Amino acid sequence: MFSVAQAQSKLTLEKAISLALKNHPSIKAQKDVLTASRFAKDATKANRWFKANLIVQAERHNDPVTITSIKGPGQFPPFSRDIYFWQVEATFPLYEGGRVAQEVKIKDLEINIRQSLLRQSTEDLIANVKQLFFQVLYLKSLVKAQRELYHLLKEQYHDASLKYQVGRIARLDLLYFKRALEEEKALLLASESNLHLAKKLLALVIGLEDNSFEVSGHLEPLKNVNIKSFSAEKFLEERPDVKAARLKVKQAEAAISRAKREYLPTISAFSSYGRRAGAGLNNDEEVWVAGVRLNWSIFDSGVKRNLLKEKQALWLAAKEELQNLRLSASQEIISAVSQINLAKSQVNRLKAAEEFAREAYKREALRYQAGAGSINDLLQAQEAWLRTKSNLLKAYYDLNTAVVSFELATGQIAKEFSNE
Repeated sequence: MFSVAQAQSKLTLEKAISLALKNHPSIKAQKDVLTASRFAKDATKANRWFKANLIVQAERHNDPVTITSIKGPGQFPPFSRDIYFWQVEATFPLYEGGRVAQEVKIKDLEINIRQSLLRQSTEDLIANVKQLFFQVLYLKSLVKAQRELYHLLKEQYHDASLKYQVGRIARLDLLYFKRALEEEKALLLASESNLHLAKKLLALVIGLEDNSFEVSGHLEPLKNVNIKSFSAEKFLEERPDVKAARLKVKQAEAAISRAKREYLPTISAFSSYGRRAGAGLNNDEEVWVAGVRLNWSIFDSGVKRNLLKEKQALWLAAKEELQNLRLSASQEIISAVSQINLAKSQVNRLKAAEEFAREAYKREALRYQAGAGSINDLLQAQEAWLRTKSNLLKAYYDLNTAVVSFELATGQIAKEFSNE
């Protein structure tokens, strides 16, 4: 968590993402679920080994019962209504038909699925932080441009007021300047309000209580994204959601194999040792047993058959879901490429338009100062310059968000923040 001094310093995109990955509850929750999956796997593996249970029992019967077994002819055992008993039971599986092995495989696939889902949550969070960060940068640049223009209009209005006082311009011209100044002031206040809201949203996502920080970065992309030659099929394998869906198909296959194991018997060794006594703990005697047990379900009215059919149907559903996800992922990649190409063309067009509008405004300002131009021409040139400048900033923002969408669609957005 930033201190107050740090919060007021510059916040880079890399630092914002690092804070979000550290503080966001969704990432913490996914990590906790992943840890739980690992413990579940360890618990399943433990079913292969020795187990022991302690049993302590006290009971009272309506009629006296034998405390110990009959030792021989003519030897009657002691009787009691109160029976006290303790026993340690031990079992060791000798053959379980591969059930545990398949369950361990299912749990292992579950861990891999959870890792992919954690990666997907990480990528979604990074994309969200990037979009908010670029939005703050865009609004910050827009506010700066509008503030510069506001001060320029303020100076022009002051100059026009002096000219009006000496009778060099008409009152209508002065009112034109005042109208333009007030309109620009309203736009500036709206942009400042939007900037404050965007910073507040960014602070919430990255886990900062104070939104007095200043973002540091460039709205204009510093590197060119090369998408001239790419394969959507190649990028599909990089997406964590596709990986998770593919693992779910394998998990469904393992579940089918596990269901088939129910047709096989289980063999286990067992033993127990304890002591049994009557009222007042009299006639105490040890009791023990040992043996081997085979358990084989030979008829269950179709339970195993229907469970197997259920797992097979779920496997088919997982395959269809994987195919559907691959189709939608391909569409997302193609759409992101189209957005980047469109944003690039818009940036190139608006850069030229902004340069032209800026020079046109300068020319009209000089003409007006010299008395050769009209106030309408000057204000129209100023409005055209502001519009193209704002549109250029918006085009840069659209290009950045399109790049973020492309990185998210292709599973590349979290690479620099992972150990890959």
